[in-house]
Amino acid sequence: MSDATKHNITAIVPLDLMHRPLDIISKARQMAVAANRSNVKVIFAHNDRGLWVDKLFRLVIGRCEGAFAVSKPFYTGNVNAALLRNEAFKHVKDAYLTLLDVDIWPDFALIEKYRAKVESRERPFYMLPCLYLTKKGSSDLKRSKVNVKQLTQLFFNFSRKEFLHLASPSSVIIMRSKDYPLVGGFNEAFSGHGYEDFDFMMRLAEVHGSLHRAPDLLLDKTARSPLFARGFRRYLGESCFEALLEKDVAFHVFHEKVDVEGYQAARKKNYELFVSLHEEKAIGKVVGDPTLISLFAQMCADKNIDVSDYGILFDNKPGHVDRFDTFRRRLRFLLNE
Repeated sequence: MSDATKHNITAIVPLDLMHRPLDIISKARQMAVAANRSNVKVIFAHNDRGLWVDKLFRLVIGRCEGAFAVSKPFYTGNVNAALLRNEAFKHVKDAYLTLLDVDIWPDFALIEKYRAKVESRERPFYMLPCLYLTKKGSSDLKRSKVNVKQLTQLFFNFSRKEFLHLASPSSVIIMRSKDYPLVGGFNEAFSGHGYEDFDFMMRLAEVHGSLHRAPDLLLDKTARSPLFARGFRRYLGESCFEALLEKDVAFHVFHEKVDVEGYQAARKKNYELFVSLHEEKAIGKVVGDPTLISLFAQMCADKNIDVSDYGILFDNKPGHVDRFDTFRRRLRFLLNE
């Protein structure tokens, strides 16, 4: 990696091979190779459970130039992504930082675009929207049947088979490294799946004065379209408008869901922790539209942008069958399995 062309940004990626290990190792290698081509350093924080797949991971990543693995038996039991991210950050030396998950398609040109925006002080951080791909969409991207630009256009042109849903905000974050300790890093009390990323986003937004206090702030309500989001997703999602207007999205590559024991219990516990940490911010009153619909339309008008170019963002049909890319998935949906 040439220092002359290095982009002064490090990607940190938490890894635990407790579930779907070979899929994760393959994606980690792909990310490491792509990062090296883009002169970006990537640090994997790996919870070593002493299994043969953990040895395989170290062997594979050890052969990837520009990638570094922090590999230790950090914990047992549930996956703790917060702890892993904090361990990875201890090794960050670059001025800028991006938070990625191993399932994110390694589009480092997109990361660099928003790193440059942070460097030029357009905003102190960016949380990018993230499109979750179906098995078909992921396969088309991996086999180069479409590139990221074409795939994005398919989404905005109302194609269905390639996409599951759009997360906005998502945990794909570009920020200044010095802000990570200022925010306090990730809260390691979150164990298992869920909410450690929203907790971090809330504190990051608050540090930079962009978090709105409102009585519905802690409402946990999802929506097919991010413009219909309510609660913390709505108030954090406003920060994604610039990326949405530029049609800049990250992609989450498909993987089969694993039946994790205690998954729902962990989410419930983590949400309760999330509420307890931020309940003092749920004050004031809701002013105007509790969703982002009016605000997004107004921003388009202010910038003289045709809002009809973003019609897909107003599509909020819940769980409709045309998003399922195979007959089997459609049948399972219809049978409510």
